[in-house]
Amino acid sequence: MREPVSPALFDQFARGWRGYVLIALIALVSGLFGAARLPVMDRDEARFAQATRQMLETGDFIRIRNQEDERNKKPIGIHWLQAASVQAFEPLTGRLNAIWPYRLPSALGAMLAALACLWGGRALLKPREAFLGAALFSAGVLLGFEGMTAKTDAVLVGFTTLAMAALARLWTAGASPARAVHAGEGAGGPYRPRLLALLFWFAIGYGVLIKGPVTPMVSALTLIALAVWERRWAWMKPLAWWPGPLLAVAIVLPWMLAINEATDGRFFAEAIGEDLAPKVAGGAEGHFALPGYHLLLFAFLFFPASYALPMGARLGWRAIKAKRDSADYSGLRFLLAWALPTFLVFELLPTKLAHYTLPTFPALALICAAGLFAASRERWKITHIVGIVLFVLTGAAIAGLSAAGATFMPGDADAAIRRAVSAGLVSGGVLLAATTALVMLHRPALRVGAAVLCALILSYSLRQHVLPEARTLHISSEAVGALTRARLLPRGEHGFWVVGYRETSFVFMTRTDIRLAEPQEAGAQAQLGDTLMIEGRALPATEGALGGRGYIFARVPEEPVRGLNIGNGDDVSLFIGTVAERPPNPPPSSGELVGDLPPDPAPPTRRPRRDRR
Repeated sequence: MREPVSPALFDQFARGWRGYVLIALIALVSGLFGAARLPVMDRDEARFAQATRQMLETGDFIRIRNQEDERNKKPIGIHWLQAASVQAFEPLTGRLNAIWPYRLPSALGAMLAALACLWGGRALLKPREAFLGAALFSAGVLLGFEGMTAKTDAVLVGFTTLAMAALARLWTAGASPARAVHAGEGAGGPYRPRLLALLFWFAIGYGVLIKGPVTPMVSALTLIALAVWERRWAWMKPLAWWPGPLLAVAIVLPWMLAINEATDGRFFAEAIGEDLAPKVAGGAEGHFALPGYHLLLFAFLFFPASYALPMGARLGWRAIKAKRDSADYSGLRFLLAWALPTFLVFELLPTKLAHYTLPTFPALALICAAGLFAASRERWKITHIVGIVLFVLTGAAIAGLSAAGATFMPGDADAAIRRAVSAGLVSGGVLLAATTALVMLHRPALRVGAAVLCALILSYSLRQHVLPEARTLHISSEAVGALTRARLLPRGEHGFWVVGYRETSFVFMTRTDIRLAEPQEAGAQAQLGDTLMIEGRALPATEGALGGRGYIFARVPEEPVRGLNIGNGDDVSLFIGTVAERPPNPPPSSGELVGDLPPDPAPPTRRPRRDRR
């Protein structure tokens, strides 16, 4: 099949500013899918957002707290960015608990990562290879999801990629002018080593302020790997220019001193001793996994670049075997030194979460793009076939997630099956069209375009349509709706107690001063008129504690909110009502008092009841 694309025109596009604009748009749009529609998610996102909200409410931008509890885990950087975003858009939202302004810094962080990937890649590879690698990375499943989530990881990968891009340009132009020519930058271009070093240390400082040691670790591992591989150190000398490290210290030190004083040293003791050290020593917070975990998930999280993964692996292996002074593989050596040591460290750590290896994705995407062009020149048929198989399998997994998510929408079992089949067919049709394009088209640019478009459509369908409508998974959001209909929210003149359900998402959606309590505490301290929301398993104990004081739990007539708590995997039923006085002539059984509810309610089944609203 003949494609109407001029290689010269494509090269011109990849070299110019239009390439940066397109890459930025792909990353930003992918990160914004679902940002305004999907309710705040438990648990990490809700905790980050609530801590930022409390900074805005109290004016304390030093300490990190969730309600009265100190959150001494991650540095302050993401909270400052979120606070700036929320304040900028507060005239539009009119409140502090709209989640999308908290997510915007993450989308911008993903965009920064994509732009830095292209900028650094153009120093290491040919412009067309750098552009396609950045396109594959910017449309990636994991980057897009993290770009939509109000956490640290998208911003972290943005600053980490910026640091690595500055390092790549310093390495390329400083080590040998021939490398600059090979990379397509030209020998006569300006080389400002100290400016690049300052940019590197700037990114290091802000990376530390976002997530502690990760950005310095990635950079240090890359420098060590390159030094051992190439046995060259001279090009690193500009990094030792004293204003660079001083800039990084100036970014980080003021807040470190302030938080140390504000918490009497507790922040660093807990961040290192209770958060970082357990992750290094064992499977912290139940996230232990054996080595191979990240490798097993990699192709899925790397989609749509999973198509080019076999080509990248073959070219990368060729670069590893080549002589260390070979100019043909110089840029690949830098990318391998960036990706492999960091990936290996995260693979060996006992604590594993899927997003940990994200800082290696820009380098791996660039390698895969270079592999695509090598496969096109040398006609690697087997890797092409394996790539299509990987693309289909990983894309089918995303289509399966859409189908599974549709089953959590309100309705009976038959309706859930129909929605699942419909979502699966739509996603499968998009995947089939993209796979057909990969088979029929021959030029790398067109194949990457088809893969990127497929990834964007699948991400849009999953995050903009399926997940926001899967209301059985959004228990806090559904509970807020039930409280609003019952006119129990907001009620500033009365207390608000939540018993047996401790997810921070509900705090973020309601009031910072609500009380997350155990049954005995709520039963002993709740006052007449206070609002109560009680999880079904805690209902008998709470009613018993209230009854001892002559009070009852007066339930609203609406059905309880039922769903699946994605924070811990438990089925949940939330009963809503107020504290009232016991009637003079109480009914004969507590079951009649709460509307035919048995004294000891059985745990709810996972399948939600038909929506009656």
